[in-house]
Amino acid sequence: MTLLDRTPSRELREDLWVFPMDYPIKLIGEAHEDLHVAVVEIMVKHFPDFDGTSIKVQPSRTGKYHSLTAQITFVELEQVHALYADLAACPLIKTAL
Repeated sequence: MTLLDRTPSRELREDLWVFPMDYPIKLIGEAHEDLHVAVVEIMVKHFPDFDGTSIKVQPSRTGKYHSLTAQITFVELEQVHALYADLAACPLIKTAL
């Protein structure tokens, strides 16, 4: 996989995952208010009860990028793939961990 490949990896050991699963997701993008808005929209799409104010934002040392961290609970594998597909499709998000 190259750095420009934004498709989710399917090479994970999904057979070891146990649902429901609490998961801290971390996203990185250029520092801009639209990044936070886009992330909240995507999260609410997949987790209707998601509270956008719970996202922790950490600016980079230079302030050019923001790291956003949220705690979510996956209930099934398909939810993981659907969320990461939407995150990968968002041009404001550079990396999803």
